[in-house]
Amino acid sequence: MSEQGDWVLIGLDENTARRQGIPARMPVPRAEFEGLADKGLGIDAARKWIKDFLTNSEPGKSGVWRKQNSALVSQFEAFLDKAPVWERAQKAFGERDYEKAISALKRIITMDPDDHAARLNLASAQANLGDHPAALKSFQAIRKTFQGDADYHVAVGQVHLAMQKKDAALDEMVLALEAKPDCQPALDAMVQLGVLVPIYENPRDAASLVYVRSDSVLEYLTGQWDAAPRDSAFYLEQLAYHERELRHGVALAAAERAVAAAGAGEGGERIERAQLARIAALRSLGRVDEALAAAQAFVKEAPSSSGAWVELAKCLTQAGRGEEAPAAIESALERDPGDLTALSLRFWPSDPADIQKVNEAIPALAAFAAAHPESAGARRSLARAELVAGRIDDALAGFAAAVALAPEDDDLRAEYWSELGKQQRYPEIIADAAKLSDLAKRDWQLRWNEAEAYAALGKNIEARAAFSAINFDESLHVDVRRRAKRAVKTMDETPPVVT
Repeated sequence: MSEQGDWVLIGLDENTARRQGIPARMPVPRAEFEGLADKGLGIDAARKWIKDFLTNSEPGKSGVWRKQNSALVSQFEAFLDKAPVWERAQKAFGERDYEKAISALKRIITMDPDDHAARLNLASAQANLGDHPAALKSFQAIRKTFQGDADYHVAVGQVHLAMQKKDAALDEMVLALEAKPDCQPALDAMVQLGVLVPIYENPRDAASLVYVRSDSVLEYLTGQWDAAPRDSAFYLEQLAYHERELRHGVALAAAERAVAAAGAGEGGERIERAQLARIAALRSLGRVDEALAAAQAFVKEAPSSSGAWVELAKCLTQAGRGEEAPAAIESALERDPGDLTALSLRFWPSDPADIQKVNEAIPALAAFAAAHPESAGARRSLARAELVAGRIDDALAGFAAAVALAPEDDDLRAEYWSELGKQQRYPEIIADAAKLSDLAKRDWQLRWNEAEAYAALGKNIEARAAFSAINFDESLHVDVRRRAKRAVKTMDETPPVVT
């Protein structure tokens, strides 16, 4: 640091100067010097002070001083001359005209080879243009300057990813996380690479999100589960979450723990849910013999469970004993004529989108529904088939009839409302919702359908209130709440329709 009258010439760390594209020595007004540590040195302030120093200060106006410090003066003048070129580059970036941005940035680098901020932006522009080899070369030229900067390593890693160099990309993402352990772009990239898996330890708590090595998910969760006493309800929630995410090994472990944790008084639905999930997980993992043995054992243990017979049918089919499956399916329908999976296996074609074959299946399915008029599930399955066949009015009437048979079945009603919404019959959704005195306590899918219906009808106040209620419901999975929050934000950003 040297003093020049009303000015102080300070020395900057050379790496910092290159990163910011500013001279390594900077004139600072004496009146600003004390607050510099708190305020920091911005580019605009640097340009203002350098221009003022060269134009108005005694040293800046002195020919002798300029001659003695010619290299520094050249740096100052180049820094000022770059300003309009930087503006052109920034404008081009804003317009996504990367060719024009590259041209401007190359001009800056010619004027000041030590401006590594320009080199960094050049690499970014080249990457955006799809010239990944050139971008990688530009990034490598400034590696020493930006080593340890998380954003730099992520940017280089993304170029490697674009060039299908996954190992090199992984190395860069690791460096980014070493520099900044919560670097979200690096975490996202490692998820994309299959190295990490995002896991909610508590599916209802956004703060419980952690990233776990993909080959150690079960090991990690086992440690978490063993850290405190857990009941069967906890493991069933974990089971449902990991089933949705297709983590079959974790689902299997959660199911087995749910069975073990269930007390003598919990022998009903919780045990059945866990046992069926255990069998399904074994099937999904390809452990067919174990799945079949488990299904056969559970059928003996719970012969009245239609789900047990359905799983037995699936296991028999997967084990190459498909000729034995129809008997198991019939046993399932004898116990519950409305079991949707059993109905699908019994009546539906293997391709449920094949309109011709679904049409051919409708008469037998309709006859079964007529033979079991008390079964909401049978009527629901028929309505689904009528939808595929394009018989919309018949299908919606069928869904309404099924809802009348099982008014407390929220999943059924949510499907009915969803189909009404697809046909833009929103007033019918609102009218049906008005019949439910306890909608706020019902399944979130019903509340979501109601909110969408209000939004479609232009009733934004009601829609926003409904979406907000879902967002603030801490009993729901965090992803559902986030969707609701986004829906509210979208409504706030979308101008109202003038009618």
